[in-house]
Amino acid sequence: MKRNIIKILSLCAIMLCLPKFASAQYFVTGGIAYEVLSSSEYTVEVSMKQNGYHGNVNIPSSVDYNGSSYDVVALGEEAFYGSTLSNVTIPSSVTQIKSRCFLFANGPTTINVPASVTDIEEEAFGAYYLTAINVDEANPNYRSIDGMLFSKDSATIFECPAAKSGTIILPQNIKRIAASAFARCNQISSVTLPQGLTSIGYWAFIGATSLNNMVIPSSVEDLGVDLFGGCSALTNLTLETGNTHYYLDGMAIYSINGDTLISYHKSADSVFLPSSLRVVYGFSSNSDIRYIHIPDGVNIIGSNAFNSSSLQSVDLPTVMEEIGPYAFAYCESLTHICMPSTLERMGNFAFYFCTRLKSVDIPDSLHTIPNGAFFWCKSLSNITWGNAIELIDTSAFGDCVFKELHFPPTLRTIKMCAFISNVYGKLHKVHFSAPIDTIEVDAFYQQPLETIHFANATPPVNVSITENDIVYNCLDETDLDTIFIPCGSLNTWLADDYWGRFADIYVEDCSSIEELDKDNIKVYSLGGQIVVDGAEGETVLVFDIEGRNISNEALSTGVYLVKVGNRPARKIVITR
Repeated sequence: MKRNIIKILSLCAIMLCLPKFASAQYFVTGGIAYEVLSSSEYTVEVSMKQNGYHGNVNIPSSVDYNGSSYDVVALGEEAFYGSTLSNVTIPSSVTQIKSRCFLFANGPTTINVPASVTDIEEEAFGAYYLTAINVDEANPNYRSIDGMLFSKDSATIFECPAAKSGTIILPQNIKRIAASAFARCNQISSVTLPQGLTSIGYWAFIGATSLNNMVIPSSVEDLGVDLFGGCSALTNLTLETGNTHYYLDGMAIYSINGDTLISYHKSADSVFLPSSLRVVYGFSSNSDIRYIHIPDGVNIIGSNAFNSSSLQSVDLPTVMEEIGPYAFAYCESLTHICMPSTLERMGNFAFYFCTRLKSVDIPDSLHTIPNGAFFWCKSLSNITWGNAIELIDTSAFGDCVFKELHFPPTLRTIKMCAFISNVYGKLHKVHFSAPIDTIEVDAFYQQPLETIHFANATPPVNVSITENDIVYNCLDETDLDTIFIPCGSLNTWLADDYWGRFADIYVEDCSSIEELDKDNIKVYSLGGQIVVDGAEGETVLVFDIEGRNISNEALSTGVYLVKVGNRPARKIVITR
């Protein structure tokens, strides 16, 4: 299973990292990067370093910085992520090893944990070739058993080194297997779980591709979701009789009342789930599935539910509330998704890297397109917007291939890098059907934008970022040819500190008035009212930009729709 750690290789992502790498609290000395944890207590942690670490890393117990000595007390989150390491020496000053510290590192083969380390976060190691985690016997919180990391009382296993092989027999007194404890242990063939085990964390055995036999004791009360994702060889799975919390149906594990699907690592190519379900997890890295029918009654598709599966087509229920984070991420065979009309929430990166996804229908019930929701969907060229979208979040549609976009009238904010292009930019035209409040830095970065149609009588807020004396604004100005703005609003746009720089390419759109003029109908504003001359005997209706029929009196500055008789409604701008 591909991890939910997104590395966005673009200027936008570099800018997001700059506050750390360029911070006064971040420094490199002796080939090791550090970040200050406390200036008053003079403590630092080992931090990630641009281009990673290589070879032997001998961490000192203290370092000098700005004329003061700082104690090295922690190995930071993802500090050695993906590095190529021969050996790492951890000093006795270190008390904490944070999550994913060694994740996906190539080496070392062994890591020695000193007695001083009293806090090791889950999945702290995860290096590819690691065969042993050795803990000093004097450590008060942890111990090593056959190279695996346990709590001091042996009741919890936190991590099995990824390169360990063969058969694993866990201690008889063990109560808990931590999340991702055996993740990517692809040389282990079986793990014996003793009676008395009560908890197995999420992703506990994910990516253990050689695991072929598993008996879950009846004593287990808590099973994490997707615990067998990617275990393609696991064809002999047993849940002991007497378990009162879960039941097994083939390779599928359900909660005892049948309302939650926990795990379904192997299946037929077409799956029809039972009508009792309310929550779906469990198909992470399932390479068998091609089609699934999710029945009415399911309210939630959980996080990572289909992450990295071979899913090509899915029928979602007509009524559903939530699609969780990464739910369909890396479903590279999925071509279309029609979302339920009642969908209220979508998690971050829900459809990340669905590279064959071509079209999406957004329901009227959804108000936000979240962070990275469709990032790197490099075939996505068609979207039908719902009439409730108010916010498009960071990188939501990065590297999609839209050529032209017509945004819904409800849209108010476009966040940083929302439509960023690293490789596939084809966006030439953007239309706003109603005023938009805010466009953040690099919202359309490296898109070949030529034309923008605004409905704003006053410009939207430009949220910029300044790094190293360079100001990054909401638009990449190099390809812009024309910006259309409402009739009568030019002076307001020219007066804006940022938008005034586009003076040479503004075009006032007065088409609504011109088309009414063809029938000798004159429309203009006077004293906060819209006046229509030449339409005696015809009904004149005024609507605000959201389509609400309003009284034609005391109108404030803004864009309005005027409908004269049976003629099409037209936009009118009041500036005063």
